[in-house]
Amino acid sequence: MTSPKTLAVSPVHGRLAVFGMAVAVAISIDLHLRLSSQVSPIWQTLSEYVYGYLSPGSTAAPLFGAMCLALGFGSLALLGGIAKAHRKGYESVLVLLGVWCTGLFVLALVPVDLEGQARSLAGQIHNYAALAAFLALPAAAWVLTRPGRARCPWEPRRTTIRRLSVASFAAVVIVLGGFVWTMLTGPSHQEVTLGLFERLLFAVDLTLLATMVRPLLSHR
Repeated sequence: MTSPKTLAVSPVHGRLAVFGMAVAVAISIDLHLRLSSQVSPIWQTLSEYVYGYLSPGSTAAPLFGAMCLALGFGSLALLGGIAKAHRKGYESVLVLLGVWCTGLFVLALVPVDLEGQARSLAGQIHNYAALAAFLALPAAAWVLTRPGRARCPWEPRRTTIRRLSVASFAAVVIVLGGFVWTMLTGPSHQEVTLGLFERLLFAVDLTLLATMVRPLLSHR
């Protein structure tokens, strides 16, 4: 006799999370295609799309902001779904996901410094928000799958989530190291392909989010 299926954790939150992520991916693809001649996906970061022009007099800044907001609201739906699970010990996960969401909202509203310009307060806020966000997400995923939790909805995907978390941390270290190297030696000596590794980080984190969202939707 087969055991009855348990209900999905929170299908509504899961669908909202998937929708937000899908919108963010669609906008990202659009930016890459339409600004391929202006922003190098190898050397320039995603944030530098704000200085691209979709048409004369029309920058891509609002579109980049929409991408960050869509991912931020999708992640907020994931946070709500995890909170609805009512599992003991998830408080730190919610705090870390809150940092990730807040960082995305800051990235949407505060522009990065244009390459070659002096460092501004807004640019520094943008960079620190990005660093905090991209460290908080894999940390949240790691804590979410901490061993010893009985009947945890994320337990069946624990290995996958933890491997993606490690990959995300590794990509952050590479990108951060590249930024430090560029600051010390100048843009003319940039040897780490920041754009490429940041896009790799973006892809890993999207995959990580999708894996974390899955238990909100599926029956077990």
